[in-house]
Amino acid sequence: MRAALTSIDLRTACGAAARATCVALAVVAAAGVAHADPAAPRVLAAPTAWLPPGGAVVASGGTLHGAEQTVGFGLLDAGVGLGGLASVHVGADTDVRGCITGCERPEGLLLGRAAFRLGARQDAWFSGMPALLVGVRTTYAARGHDFGRARVTDAYAAASRELGSVRLHAGVSITAAAFGDEEVELAPTARPFGGVEWTPPMYPRTSVLADVMWLPELAPDAIELAWVAGWGVRYQALPWGSIELAVRHREDEGLGDSTVMIRLNGVFARTKQAALLR
Repeated sequence: MRAALTSIDLRTACGAAARATCVALAVVAAAGVAHADPAAPRVLAAPTAWLPPGGAVVASGGTLHGAEQTVGFGLLDAGVGLGGLASVHVGADTDVRGCITGCERPEGLLLGRAAFRLGARQDAWFSGMPALLVGVRTTYAARGHDFGRARVTDAYAAASRELGSVRLHAGVSITAAAFGDEEVELAPTARPFGGVEWTPPMYPRTSVLADVMWLPELAPDAIELAWVAGWGVRYQALPWGSIELAVRHREDEGLGDSTVMIRLNGVFARTKQAALLR
Protein backbone atom coordinates (compact mmCIF):
# COMPACT_ATOMS: atom_id res chain seq x y z
CA MET A 1 0.00 0.00 0.00
CA ARG A 2 1.34 3.41 -0.95
CA ALA A 3 2.59 5.47 1.96
CA ALA A 4 1.03 8.93 2.04
CA LEU A 5 3.06 12.11 2.04
CA THR A 6 2.08 14.80 4.50
CA SER A 7 1.32 17.78 2.26
CA ILE A 8 -0.65 20.94 1.90
CA ASP A 9 -3.73 20.94 -0.30
CA LEU A 10 -1.96 21.56 -3.62
CA ARG A 11 -5.22 21.88 -5.53
CA THR A 12 -6.28 24.80 -3.32
CA ALA A 13 -2.79 26.28 -3.38
CA CYS A 14 -2.54 26.10 -7.15
CA GLY A 15 -5.92 27.79 -7.57
CA ALA A 16 -4.87 30.59 -5.25
CA ALA A 17 -1.53 30.89 -7.05
CA ALA A 18 -3.20 31.17 -10.44
CA ARG A 19 -5.51 33.94 -9.19
CA ALA A 20 -2.60 35.77 -7.56
CA THR A 21 -0.53 35.50 -10.73
CA CYS A 22 -3.31 36.96 -12.88
CA VAL A 23 -3.73 39.88 -10.46
CA ALA A 24 0.03 40.50 -10.41
CA LEU A 25 0.27 40.44 -14.20
CA ALA A 26 -2.63 42.89 -14.51
CA VAL A 27 -1.11 45.31 -11.99
CA VAL A 28 2.29 45.28 -13.67
CA ALA A 29 0.74 45.59 -17.12
CA ALA A 30 -1.05 48.74 -16.04
CA ALA A 31 2.26 50.22 -14.90
CA GLY A 32 4.41 49.73 -17.98
CA VAL A 33 4.95 48.94 -21.64
CA ALA A 34 5.35 45.38 -22.87
CA HIS A 35 8.74 43.85 -23.58
CA ALA A 36 8.66 41.35 -26.44
CA ASP A 37 10.33 37.94 -26.58
CA PRO A 38 12.94 36.73 -26.09
CA ALA A 39 13.13 37.38 -22.35
CA ALA A 40 11.75 34.20 -20.76
CA PRO A 41 14.31 32.69 -18.34
CA ARG A 42 13.32 29.14 -19.36
CA VAL A 43 11.90 27.14 -22.26
CA LEU A 44 9.65 24.80 -20.27
CA ALA A 45 12.02 23.58 -17.56
CA ALA A 46 15.45 24.19 -19.13
CA PRO A 47 17.06 27.63 -18.58
CA THR A 48 17.68 30.05 -21.42
CA ALA A 49 20.36 32.74 -21.67
CA TRP A 50 17.84 35.54 -22.27
CA LEU A 51 17.81 38.44 -19.81
CA PRO A 52 15.13 41.13 -19.37
CA PRO A 53 16.25 44.75 -19.85
CA GLY A 54 17.02 46.89 -16.83
CA GLY A 55 13.91 47.59 -14.79
CA ALA A 56 11.72 45.15 -16.73
CA VAL A 57 9.61 42.71 -14.70
CA VAL A 58 9.03 39.08 -15.72
CA ALA A 59 6.36 36.91 -14.10
CA SER A 60 5.13 33.35 -14.65
CA GLY A 61 2.52 31.18 -12.98
CA GLY A 62 0.91 27.84 -13.78
CA THR A 63 -0.11 24.37 -12.72
CA LEU A 64 0.64 20.73 -13.56
CA HIS A 65 -2.20 18.29 -14.11
CA GLY A 66 -1.97 14.49 -14.07
CA ALA A 67 -4.44 11.90 -15.32
CA GLU A 68 -6.44 12.00 -12.09
CA GLN A 69 -5.63 15.23 -10.23
CA THR A 70 -3.70 18.46 -10.05
CA VAL A 71 -0.19 17.46 -9.01
CA GLY A 72 1.42 20.81 -8.25
CA PHE A 73 2.57 24.22 -9.40
CA GLY A 74 4.16 24.37 -12.80
CA LEU A 75 5.87 27.49 -11.56
CA LEU A 76 5.26 30.69 -9.62
CA ASP A 77 8.07 33.12 -10.33
CA ALA A 78 8.73 36.86 -10.49
CA GLY A 79 11.95 38.58 -11.50
CA VAL A 80 13.40 41.98 -12.38
CA GLY A 81 16.14 42.93 -14.82
CA LEU A 82 19.21 44.75 -13.53
CA GLY A 83 20.83 47.03 -16.09
CA GLY A 84 20.37 44.55 -18.92
CA LEU A 85 23.25 42.51 -17.45
CA ALA A 86 21.58 40.49 -14.72
CA SER A 87 18.26 39.57 -13.12
CA VAL A 88 17.01 38.34 -9.75
CA HIS A 89 14.05 36.00 -9.28
CA VAL A 90 11.98 34.68 -6.40
CA GLY A 91 9.17 32.14 -6.46
CA ALA A 92 8.13 28.56 -5.76
CA ASP A 93 7.72 25.33 -7.71
CA THR A 94 7.16 21.59 -7.34
CA ASP A 95 9.72 20.45 -9.92
CA VAL A 96 11.64 18.55 -7.22
CA ARG A 97 9.87 15.32 -6.27
CA GLY A 98 9.98 13.09 -3.22
CA CYS A 99 8.88 9.54 -2.51
CA ILE A 100 8.43 7.72 0.79
CA THR A 101 9.43 4.03 0.65
CA GLY A 102 6.81 1.97 -1.13
CA CYS A 103 5.01 4.76 -2.97
CA GLU A 104 4.14 4.20 -6.61
CA ARG A 105 4.69 7.75 -7.81
CA PRO A 106 6.84 10.58 -6.38
CA GLU A 107 4.96 13.70 -5.30
CA GLY A 108 5.96 17.27 -6.09
CA LEU A 109 7.60 19.02 -3.14
CA LEU A 110 6.68 22.66 -2.66
CA LEU A 111 9.99 24.57 -2.44
CA GLY A 112 10.59 28.30 -2.34
CA ARG A 113 13.35 29.14 -4.82
CA ALA A 114 15.46 32.26 -5.41
CA ALA A 115 17.79 32.83 -8.36
CA PHE A 116 20.43 35.23 -9.66
CA ARG A 117 21.38 35.33 -13.36
CA LEU A 118 24.25 37.21 -15.02
CA GLY A 119 24.91 37.29 -18.74
CA ALA A 120 25.50 39.03 -22.06
CA ARG A 121 23.00 39.39 -24.91
CA GLN A 122 23.62 37.81 -28.30
CA ASP A 123 26.00 39.73 -30.61
CA ALA A 124 27.20 41.78 -27.62
CA TRP A 125 30.92 41.12 -28.20
CA PHE A 126 31.05 39.97 -31.83
CA SER A 127 28.67 39.21 -34.67
CA GLY A 128 27.15 35.76 -34.40
CA MET A 129 27.81 35.45 -30.68
CA PRO A 130 25.09 33.57 -28.77
CA ALA A 131 23.63 35.02 -25.61
CA LEU A 132 25.68 33.68 -22.69
CA LEU A 133 24.58 33.39 -19.07
CA VAL A 134 25.57 31.92 -15.73
CA GLY A 135 22.99 31.48 -12.99
CA VAL A 136 22.43 30.02 -9.56
CA ARG A 137 19.15 29.00 -7.94
CA THR A 138 18.74 27.83 -4.36
CA THR A 139 16.06 26.90 -1.85
CA TYR A 140 14.92 29.42 0.75
CA ALA A 141 11.85 27.57 2.09
CA ALA A 142 10.53 24.00 2.18
CA ARG A 143 7.07 23.18 3.54
CA GLY A 144 4.27 20.66 3.45
CA HIS A 145 6.09 17.35 3.03
CA ASP A 146 8.09 14.70 4.88
CA PHE A 147 11.50 15.83 3.61
CA GLY A 148 12.26 18.37 6.31
CA ARG A 149 14.63 21.22 5.46
CA ALA A 150 15.00 20.01 1.88
CA ARG A 151 17.65 22.03 0.05
CA VAL A 152 18.36 22.02 -3.67
CA THR A 153 20.92 24.28 -5.34
CA ASP A 154 21.55 24.57 -9.08
CA ALA A 155 24.42 26.40 -10.78
CA TYR A 156 24.34 26.50 -14.55
CA ALA A 157 25.81 28.00 -17.70
CA ALA A 158 23.59 28.49 -20.75
CA ALA A 159 23.90 29.70 -24.34
CA SER A 160 20.98 30.84 -26.53
CA ARG A 161 20.84 31.97 -30.14
CA GLU A 162 18.18 33.09 -32.60
CA LEU A 163 18.59 31.57 -36.06
CA GLY A 164 15.75 32.90 -38.15
CA SER A 165 12.54 31.34 -36.91
CA VAL A 166 14.39 28.96 -34.54
CA ARG A 167 15.85 29.65 -31.11
CA LEU A 168 18.35 27.15 -29.72
CA HIS A 169 19.36 26.72 -26.08
CA ALA A 170 22.04 24.50 -24.52
CA GLY A 171 24.06 24.34 -21.33
CA VAL A 172 25.28 22.44 -18.31
CA SER A 173 23.75 22.41 -14.83
CA ILE A 174 25.44 21.37 -11.58
CA THR A 175 22.98 20.25 -8.90
CA ALA A 176 23.50 19.59 -5.18
CA ALA A 177 20.73 18.54 -2.77
CA ALA A 178 20.17 17.36 0.79
CA PHE A 179 17.44 17.09 3.41
CA GLY A 180 17.09 16.49 7.13
CA ASP A 181 20.42 16.71 8.94
CA GLU A 182 22.26 16.11 5.66
CA GLU A 183 22.40 12.36 6.30
CA VAL A 184 21.05 11.99 2.77
CA GLU A 185 22.61 14.24 0.15
CA LEU A 186 23.51 14.51 -3.51
CA ALA A 187 27.06 15.68 -4.18
CA PRO A 188 27.38 18.34 -6.90
CA THR A 189 26.52 16.52 -10.13
CA ALA A 190 26.74 17.91 -13.66
CA ARG A 191 24.16 17.20 -16.37
CA PRO A 192 23.56 18.76 -19.82
CA PHE A 193 20.29 20.42 -20.79
CA GLY A 194 18.87 21.85 -23.97
CA GLY A 195 15.83 23.27 -25.67
CA VAL A 196 14.47 24.53 -28.97
CA GLU A 197 11.75 27.00 -29.94
CA TRP A 198 10.33 27.25 -33.47
CA THR A 199 8.03 30.05 -34.60
CA PRO A 200 6.49 29.23 -38.00
CA PRO A 201 6.65 32.32 -40.25
CA MET A 202 2.98 31.94 -41.14
CA TYR A 203 2.03 31.95 -37.43
CA PRO A 204 4.29 34.61 -35.85
CA ARG A 205 2.46 34.58 -32.49
CA THR A 206 2.79 30.82 -31.99
CA SER A 207 5.95 28.94 -30.97
CA VAL A 208 6.51 25.19 -30.72
CA LEU A 209 8.70 24.30 -27.71
CA ALA A 210 10.73 21.27 -26.64
CA ASP A 211 13.37 20.80 -23.96
CA VAL A 212 15.07 18.33 -21.63
CA MET A 213 16.27 19.03 -18.09
CA TRP A 214 17.51 16.98 -15.10
CA LEU A 215 15.69 17.39 -11.76
CA PRO A 216 16.22 15.80 -8.33
CA GLU A 217 14.05 13.04 -6.86
CA LEU A 218 14.31 12.55 -3.09
CA ALA A 219 13.92 9.24 -1.25
CA PRO A 220 14.64 8.32 2.40
CA ASP A 221 17.93 6.66 1.48
CA ALA A 222 19.10 8.47 -1.66
CA ILE A 223 18.76 11.50 -3.94
CA GLU A 224 18.97 10.96 -7.68
CA LEU A 225 18.68 13.09 -10.80
CA ALA A 226 16.04 12.13 -13.36
CA TRP A 227 15.53 13.61 -16.79
CA VAL A 228 12.34 15.48 -17.65
CA ALA A 229 11.44 16.01 -21.31
CA GLY A 230 8.73 18.44 -22.36
CA TRP A 231 7.06 19.64 -25.54
CA GLY A 232 4.28 22.08 -26.14
CA VAL A 233 3.08 25.37 -27.62
CA ARG A 234 3.37 29.00 -26.53
CA TYR A 235 0.86 31.52 -27.84
CA GLN A 236 1.55 35.26 -27.60
CA ALA A 237 -2.02 36.18 -26.71
CA LEU A 238 -1.22 39.79 -25.71
CA PRO A 239 1.68 42.15 -26.43
CA TRP A 240 2.81 41.69 -22.83
CA GLY A 241 1.68 38.12 -22.12
CA SER A 242 1.70 34.57 -23.42
CA ILE A 243 0.12 31.26 -22.48
CA GLU A 244 1.79 27.85 -22.67
CA LEU A 245 0.29 24.38 -22.96
CA ALA A 246 2.80 21.55 -22.68
CA VAL A 247 3.22 17.87 -21.83
CA ARG A 248 6.08 16.70 -19.60
CA HIS A 249 7.49 13.16 -19.37
CA ARG A 250 9.76 11.98 -16.55
CA GLU A 251 12.32 9.21 -16.48
CA ASP A 252 10.96 5.81 -15.34
CA GLU A 253 7.34 6.93 -15.82
CA GLY A 254 4.93 5.53 -18.37
CA LEU A 255 3.08 7.59 -20.94
CA GLY A 256 -0.02 7.54 -18.74
CA ASP A 257 1.93 9.26 -15.95
CA SER A 258 2.78 12.29 -18.10
CA THR A 259 1.65 15.67 -16.82
CA VAL A 260 0.07 18.58 -18.65
CA MET A 261 1.37 22.05 -17.82
CA ILE A 262 -0.62 25.26 -18.24
CA ARG A 263 1.36 28.44 -17.64
CA LEU A 264 0.93 32.20 -18.05
CA ASN A 265 3.90 34.49 -18.73
CA GLY A 266 4.24 38.26 -18.70
CA VAL A 267 7.17 40.55 -19.48
CA PHE A 268 6.89 44.29 -18.83
CA ALA A 269 9.12 47.36 -19.19
CA ARG A 270 8.48 50.96 -18.17
CA THR A 271 9.62 52.58 -21.40
CA LYS A 272 9.49 51.72 -25.09
CA GLN A 273 13.25 52.13 -25.31
CA ALA A 274 13.79 49.54 -22.58
CA ALA A 275 11.26 47.25 -24.22
CA LEU A 276 13.39 47.07 -27.36
CA LEU A 277 16.45 45.75 -25.51
CA ARG A 278 17.34 42.12 -24.93
